[in-house]
Amino acid sequence: MILLAEEKGDQEKLLALCEKTAFGCKIASVAGCYGFDKGFACFWLDTTSQAVYCLVDGVMLLSGTVLDGEEALAFLRAVGPEQVFCAVRNAEALGLCPQAAGDVLRRQVPAGEALQPPGEVNIRELYGLLEETGMVEEFEPFYLDLSHKLRHGGAVALTRHQEGELAGCAVVSAISRKAAVLSAVAVGERFRRQGMGSALVRQAEACLPGKNVYVFREKEKNQEFYRKLGYSKIDTWVQARL
Repeated sequence: MILLAEEKGDQEKLLALCEKTAFGCKIASVAGCYGFDKGFACFWLDTTSQAVYCLVDGVMLLSGTVLDGEEALAFLRAVGPEQVFCAVRNAEALGLCPQAAGDVLRRQVPAGEALQPPGEVNIRELYGLLEETGMVEEFEPFYLDLSHKLRHGGAVALTRHQEGELAGCAVVSAISRKAAVLSAVAVGERFRRQGMGSALVRQAEACLPGKNVYVFREKEKNQEFYRKLGYSKIDTWVQARL
């Protein structure tokens, strides 16, 4: 049975289950930074399969493994998300046709003392570089979400400047107790092939000692870059419409 996570016990169970997957890390980060009482984010727990659902900004995040595809599909149709973001096994169980897919990568960062992230980051400037490299869409939701998560310890944003301009950046957009999601690494065209991207990834990891760091890599993009940094494939992500 799929139940809304309203009780404290259910919410604690949901957060514990989220630590098991990259998708769960994204869900736990939303819950940790915004709480369970906001109208724009809803959380459900499947008491049979221990799958976890989170609907935010029209996208249903799904963590765990769907056992009853018919029940889960009926639930999704009743809730009505615009898109579903999940592991390929769940997309198959739900009978969804992928619009996009890619690899879920993971690296376990060694334990140690955490590097303190730098102070205030110019999010508008950071957005400009990500937009230039085709990694973001609308500014306002990006700005509101990242600024909120930075204030509440749910994200890390790193920048490098050269020649008086922003040369590179890295964004960790989700952080949970045991994991984090590295969602963007960008280097301006004039500053590439100097090792800046790798240095930014290592700096981000230094802020996250002992955590599993995940990357949702798009198909045909940056495969060798992440392989050299020690990231390996553990799953396949799918984005689909109902």
